[in-house]
Amino acid sequence: MTSSTPVAPAGARVHPDATVHRTAVIEGDVEIGPGTTIGPGCVVLGTVGPVRIGAGCTLVANAIVNGPITLGDGNVLYPNVSLGFAPQDIGFDPQKAGAGCVIGNRNVFREGTTVHRGKTAEPTRIGDGNLWMTNTHLGHDGVVGNNCIIGSGSVLGGHVEVADKVIIGGLAAMHQFARAGRGSFISGCSGVTNALPPWFICTSIDVAASVNLIGLRRSGASRETIETTRWVFKTLYRSGCAPQQAMPLLEARAGDPVVDEYVAFIRASKRGICHGTGRARRGHAAIDVD
Repeated sequence: MTSSTPVAPAGARVHPDATVHRTAVIEGDVEIGPGTTIGPGCVVLGTVGPVRIGAGCTLVANAIVNGPITLGDGNVLYPNVSLGFAPQDIGFDPQKAGAGCVIGNRNVFREGTTVHRGKTAEPTRIGDGNLWMTNTHLGHDGVVGNNCIIGSGSVLGGHVEVADKVIIGGLAAMHQFARAGRGSFISGCSGVTNALPPWFICTSIDVAASVNLIGLRRSGASRETIETTRWVFKTLYRSGCAPQQAMPLLEARAGDPVVDEYVAFIRASKRGICHGTGRARRGHAAIDVD
């Protein structure tokens, strides 16, 4: 361990190849992996629950990590990031460890990001390769997949589910228990209170107005996949039927993996899905499918 102190703090296990700044505070059950840098003013607290930080992570400065929490490899925490503190629930004892947080690899948390630990039997979970822009928030028991972008000032309530490759614009919001399907896009200053199906774009509160055509193309989707996605959108929102009334039309194409994904998503959406009123606003990465 490279540090101004000759030994690791009591109770902590700091790899010899890690770097800990002399002004950092490390307390309790903490393990820090090789190549990780704990910068000036950072605080790592394993006093409520254990902290496990993997290899090659960087806590730039003044970041706080509170256990129980596990961070994988290559994560970057910018100043004033706060991970693992108690839920914002007046009935939750902040000294209760709970299930904590589990965070994967290569995530970037920009200035002011906050993530709260779970209060159920399951931890708050974040996958790999996500970008959390400035002043973003993930509430307790939330689940975020891989390769997502969360825009500055966006807030994700407790128990949300965000699949892979989701983009959430600046100052957007997700209500508790809301869901965002794979490849979906929540436009800036808009929000979701129920479920936004895969590869659809939300342009205002709970309005799925278009298909994320650019996202599909960037993901390498085939022409057939794109056309099927457009067909699903039209069937759900432009056929004159309510989404549940349109479900038999989707189920008639069972065995098509694109359609099957939508059927499974809708069936699992206890709060219902976004409605289709409205059109995409000019400038959004979308296509009008009418």
